[in-house]
Amino acid sequence: MSMLSDLRFRMRGLFQSRETEAELEDELRFHFENEVEKHSKEGLPKEEARRRARLDFGGQSQVAEDCREARGTSLLTSLLQDIRYAWRQLRANPAFAVVMILTLGLSIGANSAIFSVIEGVLIQSLPYSHADRLAYLYLSDKNFPKFALNPFDFRDYRARNKSFESMAGMTRGDLQLSGGSSRPLMLHGFRVTAGYFEMLGVSPALGHGFERKAELPGNGYEVVLSNRIWRSRFGASPQIIGQRVMLNDQPYTVVGIMPAGMQHPGNFYQPLPYGQDVDVWYPFTFDGNPARRGSHFLEGIGRLKPGVTLAEADAEMNSIQAELAREYPVDAGWQVHAISLDSEVVGSSREMLLILLGAVGMVLLIACANAANLLLSRAATRRREIAIRVALGARRSRVIRQLLTESLVMAFVGGALGLAVAWGGVRALVSLLPVGFPRADEIHISGAVFAFTFLITTAAGLLFGLVPAVQSSRSDPRQGLHEGGRTTKGGDGSSRLRNALVVAEVSLACALLVGAGLMLRTFLNLLHLNPGFQQQHVLTASVFLPEVQYKSPASIAYFYDELMGNLRALPGVQAAGAGTDVPFSGYDENLGGFTIEGKVPPPDQEFHGRYHVATPGYFSALGIPLLSGRFFSEADKAGSPSVVILNHTMAKRYWGDKDPVGSRIDFVEDHPTGKAWVTVVGVVGDVKDKPSSPDAEPAFWWPSLQQPWAFPEMSVVMRANADPGSLAEELRDEVKRLDPSLAVANVRQLDQIVESSIATPRFAFVLVGLFAGLAILLAAIGIYGVIAYSVSQRTAEFGLRMALGAQRADVLRLVLRQAAWLTTGGIAIGVILAVALGQLLKDLVYGVSLTDPATILAAVAIAAVIAVVACLVPARRATGVNPVIALRAE
Repeated sequence: MSMLSDLRFRMRGLFQSRETEAELEDELRFHFENEVEKHSKEGLPKEEARRRARLDFGGQSQVAEDCREARGTSLLTSLLQDIRYAWRQLRANPAFAVVMILTLGLSIGANSAIFSVIEGVLIQSLPYSHADRLAYLYLSDKNFPKFALNPFDFRDYRARNKSFESMAGMTRGDLQLSGGSSRPLMLHGFRVTAGYFEMLGVSPALGHGFERKAELPGNGYEVVLSNRIWRSRFGASPQIIGQRVMLNDQPYTVVGIMPAGMQHPGNFYQPLPYGQDVDVWYPFTFDGNPARRGSHFLEGIGRLKPGVTLAEADAEMNSIQAELAREYPVDAGWQVHAISLDSEVVGSSREMLLILLGAVGMVLLIACANAANLLLSRAATRRREIAIRVALGARRSRVIRQLLTESLVMAFVGGALGLAVAWGGVRALVSLLPVGFPRADEIHISGAVFAFTFLITTAAGLLFGLVPAVQSSRSDPRQGLHEGGRTTKGGDGSSRLRNALVVAEVSLACALLVGAGLMLRTFLNLLHLNPGFQQQHVLTASVFLPEVQYKSPASIAYFYDELMGNLRALPGVQAAGAGTDVPFSGYDENLGGFTIEGKVPPPDQEFHGRYHVATPGYFSALGIPLLSGRFFSEADKAGSPSVVILNHTMAKRYWGDKDPVGSRIDFVEDHPTGKAWVTVVGVVGDVKDKPSSPDAEPAFWWPSLQQPWAFPEMSVVMRANADPGSLAEELRDEVKRLDPSLAVANVRQLDQIVESSIATPRFAFVLVGLFAGLAILLAAIGIYGVIAYSVSQRTAEFGLRMALGAQRADVLRLVLRQAAWLTTGGIAIGVILAVALGQLLKDLVYGVSLTDPATILAAVAIAAVIAVVACLVPARRATGVNPVIALRAE
């Protein structure tokens, strides 16, 4: 029998797969034929060349390697051979391949899905020309970290600065579209200064923007329509340019149509409801007295000149503000800030997305540790295969390359699965995003996501494949060839490495469990908090009264008084009212200063509170409790003594334990009629501005029939006996009866508003919880793999112990003790890691400490229980070892 046939015979008992056997046979035959050819070139006859090749091939292992180098095979050909062999290895071990590919596919897919969100929200530049030069301007002082600009201050900023090549201001101003046969429609609008579109670097698809003369009082009756409104309301007719449309019962000339996809650069100070974008833009006019600069409601955006930094612009704007403070004392105390528009648009979402990327990155690390552990365990079964390769002349680098190729093939198959997971994951993520999440429409699987997936797949393949490959290449070929079929114990280095990987997996999973626990506690706290009102069975809507028809505060108050009377008479309505805002619905920064009869404010402080307007029935409709005094009544009208209602925080802050009912306050500075004492007639419970607000702000309410200012837009609230949705059409009918030209907008139920307000913590909890669940599952697989491998390697030891009288409980304790050491070490490191990284979650948690003992103990308990469950199967297998069979096998 030839040497080649002898090697083939010896290999048959080693390799279970025909593909593996054939592959090695081909490799041996190839080396042998190359050796024959080498001797033939030396001038020897063919038979003599084959005889010497048999001698050399059988006795010198270096010959095969020399022959491999001599054949001059290209790197590409060699690589293709490695890939084919790696693919055969996967087919030969389907269970192993499935576990590896699923583990990698899920973790890579989760990373790609989160990266797609980050790429769309954080990485892509805003859809404006040279968006990196756009800056947002705002004010701050000791009371307000972020406040809007005064219009006349803005005009001076624009005229005096040298850092910006252009600046524009904007403020929210919805318009009511009427006329024609269609029902009146409320359009979300913004009033913008001249040059707004040019400053953004966006040109109208049709027509033009606004010129500087449009800012003059009386010249603001032009409008630019969004592409969506142009198509849905005007049939995409180009003839609309130059035509007049009725907005707020006044004719506006359409001067431009914006292109599809035009985005408003954020809604910072006065956000749009439910993430809706702008429908119309129209000119901002500088009305009023330029010397009166106490009113702040304008947002500012500027385009920096090339080469000018934000810090330089910030310094110059504050220098201009100091000049204005000397000219207008009311401007004293304010500071101007310029920050990148991209940062302002993204806001707090940046921190949340980066935290999610870190969490899903930890999942990938756990998956890589798991894969490395599986490869280390599998390497023990391939010792003889590797020994034969080394004995035949394969260099160590060649073995490492082959094993790394196998790891990369598995990684790329997992990466392909990951892309499919990411595609479905992105759709799920977009559906889970909070309403109004910045740039949500730009989230999709892009070329950047494919590149990211390729990079992390390659990195993962190298990360989990390199150490097992290097360790396997160090095996002694003589030991591997003489092992036979016996069970051998892995080296100490291999065991320590596997144990360290499991500890790392458990620690990362435990840290993620703590984070998920904090998110869960936050979500539950927000879900069960007392907002200060009763959200069930309440319908809300907005009604806007055009100034053309409703010129005075009295006419506005009369309309809402009539409407509330009609609504309260409807069957199924418990209470109905109207107010300037609805809790949790968005912006609420109206601040009023006042004096209290007989009280002097502390030095450097003043009495102030947020002011609102409400009709009788408003508090009852919202379920806001009365703490003392009374609610507003029909008697609180023009000509009657002026009254006001306070919230509990305002009463407590300025009156202490004394009941303020009957006290008088004075709004001299702001009241249009001069000095006017207002009597406190009631104190109501606090209402949170938003769920995560730490405390309520001081606030007070005017009765609508006595309001000194005109509030044409009010929010209607109706409490129903049953389903409030059934009252929507009846509300529209009642408004139509009073004024057919009016639109009813933003119809929604109060519990839906509350639900949307906690969407962000719910989103964070769901994702971190999913990642933590996947992480602990992977860690459990890692624990199972290590314990199962350890049991298989210690079969003889367990057999000997049982032969010497050890009981099954003793063997079980031995196995569980190993698992306990691994789990305890991992949990301890995980808790330390969770505490160290906890500060990253400070802006996402509410009502729970970052080091909450109950949350940490719960995470520890979950990790411990899952670890015990994971090692029970191999532990029970160890107790079932037959001593006679185990010792005979050795």
